[in-house]
Amino acid sequence: MSRIAVESIESVKQAVDMIDLVSGRTPLRKAGVEWRGRCPFHDERTPSFWVDPLKKVYFCFGCQASGDAIGFIRETESLDFTGAIEWLADRYGVELQYEESSPEQDRRRRERDRLFELLTAAAEFYSRFLWDAAEAAPARAYLADRGITDETAKAFRVGYAPSAPDRVARAARSRGFTAAELNAAGLSGRGGDRFRERVIFPLADARGRIRGFGARQMPGGRPPKYLNTSDGPVFTKSEIIYGLDHARRAIAAAGEAIVVEGYTDVLMLHQAGVERVVASMGTALTERQVAELRRVCSTVRLAFDADAAGQEASLRGMELAQRAGLRVLVVSLPAGQDPADLAAEGPEAFGRALEHAEQYLTYRVRRAVEEPGTRDERYQRARALLAAAPQSVERDEVVRAVSDRLGLTDDLAAALVSRAPMAESVTRRRTQLTPRERDERLFLGLCLAHPIEGNALLGKLDVSHFTGASHWEAATHVRRVVAGEAQAREDEAWAPTIAELTALAAREGTSEAALQELFWKLRLGRTEDELKALEQNADLSLEEQERLRELQALRLSILERIRSQPSQE
Repeated sequence: MSRIAVESIESVKQAVDMIDLVSGRTPLRKAGVEWRGRCPFHDERTPSFWVDPLKKVYFCFGCQASGDAIGFIRETESLDFTGAIEWLADRYGVELQYEESSPEQDRRRRERDRLFELLTAAAEFYSRFLWDAAEAAPARAYLADRGITDETAKAFRVGYAPSAPDRVARAARSRGFTAAELNAAGLSGRGGDRFRERVIFPLADARGRIRGFGARQMPGGRPPKYLNTSDGPVFTKSEIIYGLDHARRAIAAAGEAIVVEGYTDVLMLHQAGVERVVASMGTALTERQVAELRRVCSTVRLAFDADAAGQEASLRGMELAQRAGLRVLVVSLPAGQDPADLAAEGPEAFGRALEHAEQYLTYRVRRAVEEPGTRDERYQRARALLAAAPQSVERDEVVRAVSDRLGLTDDLAAALVSRAPMAESVTRRRTQLTPRERDERLFLGLCLAHPIEGNALLGKLDVSHFTGASHWEAATHVRRVVAGEAQAREDEAWAPTIAELTALAAREGTSEAALQELFWKLRLGRTEDELKALEQNADLSLEEQERLRELQALRLSILERIRSQPSQE
C-alpha cells in the first residue's frame, strides 16, 4: 500500500498558510499575534475559535476542536490522512513522494496526473484561441452581448474551440500527450476534437483542478445547445458544481450558497459582486453535490428562471439538500428573467429577489395550491407535500395558509399533515393499485429482502420516482430500516406495512435480478412522466426541445437496461 514520504509531509506542513486555509471556512480577525473567528465545527454567536499562524494550529474554546492543517482538512473535507495531505499538496503546490507504492498504484496516479495536466493545457489552448484568433471574433462578440466582460471571462478561463477537427489534438500531441490520453480526458474521439465552434467553460472541482469542459453552441450553430465532457476517469458530471472553486470562500463567509442553472448566470452574478453563486450544471442537485455544499455552508438558495425546463425536478433535488441538513430557500424571479438578466441590472436587482426568498416547503405548497385544478386536486397536492414534511413551525404556518386559501374545515386541515393514513394506504388499497403502484410495492419489499442492495438503490431515488406521497413515505421508512436507522416508535407505526411488503416479496420471488429490474422500471416511470409533460406542450423553447431529446434517449437506454436484466426464473 502506498505511503507518502515523511519528508513530503513536512514539506506540505511548511507550505501551508494557516490563515488562508481556515479563512476559506470561516472569517478570521487578527487579535495580536493570533487570529479569531466563529468555529466552523459548531454553531456559535460569540467567536471562540483561535488560530496560531506561526505554530499552524487551531483550537475552539467552545467545542474543544483542535488540530493542525492536516486535521482541519480531514474534518472539513471528510478525507483520510493521505487524502488530506494530497489536498494540501495540490493547494500549495508541493510535489509528493511516495514510499511502498505498488506499481499499479503508481501507474494509476501517473495517469490521473497526466490527465489533469492535459486538461489544464487544453483550457489554456481554448482561452488563447478565444482572445487571439480571428475565427473567435463572433465568440468574443457573443460574450460581450451577454454582458460578460473580458476580465470576468478570463478569470473563469472561458475559451473557444476552433472549427478545425484536430487543432486541440495536434496541439496536445506536440506536447507529448497520446491519443489514448486525449480520449480518456474526453477531448477527442474517432471524429476528431470533441468540441468545435463552441464557447468553452472549464469545469473544475472545489480545488480548482479542471476535470472537463462544458461547451455552448454559438447562435445558429450545430446542436445540441450544450455539450459536456463525457464521464470518465477524472470527470463525473454529477460531482461537479460549476464555479465552486471561485465561490468557496464567499460561500463559507456568508454561510450560504446561491444555486443557479447556467454558466453565464454564475459569471454575470460574480461580475455584479455576488460571489457566493454556483451552478448545478442544469440538473437537480445530486447527493455528491449536496455533500460538497454541506462542507462549506448551512443554507442553499435556489434561483432558477421561472420558465426553466425541468424546474420541478430541480426543486425535488432540493429535498436531498434538506435531508442533508441544509436550510433551503427558493428565490422567485420576475417572469421571463433569469439570474443573468437581473445581474445585468446590478447587484441591487438580484438582492431584492433574494430578500423575498421563500422557505422550500412554503414555496412548494404555495405552487401546488396556485396551480390549476379542482379544489380537491389542489388539496391533495398540498397534502402530499405537507404530510411528508417533518413537524415544524413553518409547516404549521403553511397548513393555516392552505386552510384559509381553500376554506377547509378543521378536520380537513388536520388531515393535511396526517401520516397514519399514508402508512395504512400502502396495505389497504390492494385492489385499487395500478401496475406501476404494484411495481413500487414489490420493489420496496425486495429492498427489505436484500437490504444492502436495497439501501444502495433507494439512495438513487427520490419522491418523483413514486406515484404518490404514501409510497414515497414508505420508501423513506424502508431505507431507514435497511440502513438500521429506524427508531422503535417508527417501527411500531410502520409494522403492518413492513409485514405486508415482506410477505409480498416472499410470495412474488426475492431475486436480486427482480430488484434491479424494478429499480429501472421506477426510473422509467419518472422519465416517462417528464416526457409526457413536455410532449403535451406545443410551444417548446430550445432548452425544452433539447431536454425532450435527452429524455427520449434516456427512455431508450432504460428500456434496454430492463431488457438486458437476467431472467428471474
